[in-house]
Amino acid sequence: MTGITIRTADNKVILDMTMNISQDQGYVDTGAVNGSIAIPAAPPGKTQFFGVVPLVDMQRESGKLPGVTMTSGVLSWAYSYPTNGWGFFSANARIFYGYY
Repeated sequence: MTGITIRTADNKVILDMTMNISQDQGYVDTGAVNGSIAIPAAPPGKTQFFGVVPLVDMQRESGKLPGVTMTSGVLSWAYSYPTNGWGFFSANARIFYGYY
């Protein structure tokens, strides 16, 4: 928690300008294939997050990013798109993860 909290003499909060600052823990490049990695747990009281960034030209809507899940120290990703058409491809992506 970062910020400032101002209280009266009797401990009543009159100004609270605190916020959680995110902390990056790392990243993984998908290589355009499904996969998973073990990741460290967030410190007690913190919440983990992830963000996905394409590393290739997405060519409008033909490139597909993976779906990502984060559970019990494991970050997993999988590509899914219709296979009855043409032109779709798994886009290489970087998945950043951390906590706030």
